[in-house]
Amino acid sequence: MNYFFMKRAPILFGIAALLACGGDSIAPNNTLAGAYVATQFVTTGSSGQTNQLLAGSTLSLNLNASGAVSGHLHLAATNSNPVVDADMAGTWAQTGSTITFAQAADTFVRNMTFAIVANGSLWELVGDGGPAGTRIQITLSQQATL
Repeated sequence: MNYFFMKRAPILFGIAALLACGGDSIAPNNTLAGAYVATQFVTTGSSGQTNQLLAGSTLSLNLNASGAVSGHLHLAATNSNPVVDADMAGTWAQTGSTITFAQAADTFVRNMTFAIVANGSLWELVGDGGPAGTRIQITLSQQATL
């Protein structure tokens, strides 16, 4: 009987270690660090659906391995909404397969949880949410480094 447990002990300890680390917030993942740009950015509200990229909106984020984030959000004027320009400086945190941002700028970015999705050897951050009355669907694609 001891032979049975000795042979399987490494497997059991490995499973226990994985379960113990479950959904805790963890330090930013170095592979997620890099430059990201919006490749899909659609808003849906009472006035209909708007492709924000075609309207001239942009979002770029630079995720540092230390947990710092920088970048810029530009929302083009659409319907009755004025132009918005915001500095995306702040921090980012990874919890399991999601990322959240803490920033001084009061934008949807800091109020949205982004799912981490593999895209080949790069990553995408996918968000779907937004303030009451507006749905924001956005995909931020990691840019390859040269």
